[in-house]
Amino acid sequence: MSTASNWPLPKNSIRYLIPKPLIDQLALNILSRGLYPSSFGKYVSANNHYTKRHNHTDNLVIFCFDGVGEFSTSKCQGTINTGDVLFLPKGTEHQYKSSSKEPWSIYWVHIEGHLFEQFMDFIGVNSANLILNISNQIAFINEFEQLLATRNKSYQLSSFILAANIIKKMFALFTVNSPVKLEQLKQDFNLSKVTGFMEENISQKINLQQIADSLKLSKFYFSKQFLQHTGVSPIRYFLELKIKHACKLLDESNISVKDVALKIGYDDPYYFSRLFKKIMGLSPTQYRQSQHGY
Repeated sequence: MSTASNWPLPKNSIRYLIPKPLIDQLALNILSRGLYPSSFGKYVSANNHYTKRHNHTDNLVIFCFDGVGEFSTSKCQGTINTGDVLFLPKGTEHQYKSSSKEPWSIYWVHIEGHLFEQFMDFIGVNSANLILNISNQIAFINEFEQLLATRNKSYQLSSFILAANIIKKMFALFTVNSPVKLEQLKQDFNLSKVTGFMEENISQKINLQQIADSLKLSKFYFSKQFLQHTGVSPIRYFLELKIKHACKLLDESNISVKDVALKIGYDDPYYFSRLFKKIMGLSPTQYRQSQHGY
């Protein structure tokens, strides 16, 4: 897991690491394994606070309750203002720092568990848009203070199961405190832009997250909107585009089936042929023969 920064703590600040044996138990317990903390804390007026991680092995949430900070990743960068929550998923190389003019005060928690990505998806946060501004800061301050209070209990599993469920409650609050309006999201859904992105990447292997990122939308919202607009899932639509492009190549050129497969992003011609036949009802060779009158 990623370690908390080790810079000197300012006055009235907290840095707390859960013992490794207890983290291992949280990972297995049915009441906590989906989403649980490994460390958490609170930094007050954190002047000169700066952290850079190349190898980020867990998830991190930072809530700025006063002051200003900055962050950057390979896909986005920006300012963190009072009331903003920054989400840094596992694997995201990043750096962040407190403003020298208005040092931030933050709550933070390092999180493990498979539900983190699903929660991010649901609340509309993705790798190109990692900031969420919340409208009810008092509620989140109260939840973080409850999380911090769990450190005062004994080193018992029950104490940290409570901490895990406080985090789940926070994520539930994110869904109702986000100021993002549905109408604005609808305006942001541009089907032509999506299909254009797919066409441009017809020879590549791209996943749902990459397609959603092209519109800076979460996978959850993007998939729902795409299905409503087209009647099929984004991945199915992209597959059909590839097969249509393959048909065009088979119709208009004499290149081999293997080369056709490569041009639409498939290294294995046998796998490509199976996909082609599943959709077209004919193998690529049979399709070419039928089109050329053999």
